[in-house]
Amino acid sequence: SPRGLVAGMDAGAIRNNYILFIGAGAVATGGFIALARAIPTIIRAFRRGMGTLAERRSDAGPATATPRVERDLSMRVVLGGSLALALAIGIAPVLDINPVSALLIVLFGFFFVTVSSRITGEIGSSSNPISGMTVATLLITCGLFVVIGWTGVEFKAMALTTAALVCVAASNGGTIAQDLKTGHLVGATPRAQQIAILVGVVTSAIVIGFVLQLLNESS
Repeated sequence: SPRGLVAGMDAGAIRNNYILFIGAGAVATGGFIALARAIPTIIRAFRRGMGTLAERRSDAGPATATPRVERDLSMRVVLGGSLALALAIGIAPVLDINPVSALLIVLFGFFFVTVSSRITGEIGSSSNPISGMTVATLLITCGLFVVIGWTGVEFKAMALTTAALVCVAASNGGTIAQDLKTGHLVGATPRAQQIAILVGVVTSAIVIGFVLQLLNESS
């Protein structure tokens, strides 16, 4: 083997060369199984959300007919925000990615956010398999890049950026699911929670972004 015999490796080398990839594959497989089981729920939620787009707002419309504890942000806001975010990722020069990697971010983000949200909601934040899903994203992305022929240094950074953004999405997805679950238990309004979470995410992203840029440019 190019890596050498296992008998001659210490614990760290065995982890880095074998266990890490086996664990990532196991987490990814378990995630896809959980995703497959959640597909009926996803379809029902998507149909209900899309149904609100066709409803006409009136004095006796959905705003008054829907119980307060079930009021979410409008699907127009969700779809519009998702499209705007995908576009921003695709054209942001600092990320140095192309349309293919942007598509992979949206694809992996959708699947792994669903997995993260479901596992976190059922078990808890400590069981959120972020590292495994990030490694799985990186492995699949690098495999696709090799098949396409993208093996230069610039594509290495692109693959890392793809995995990093999916990692952030999965982390936020699990955290938000836990927040909404807790709010449901105490009778909170989901829409109000979602607005507060949106403000917090945007604010922290802007502040942390400028701080990291300042630290990167400092001597």
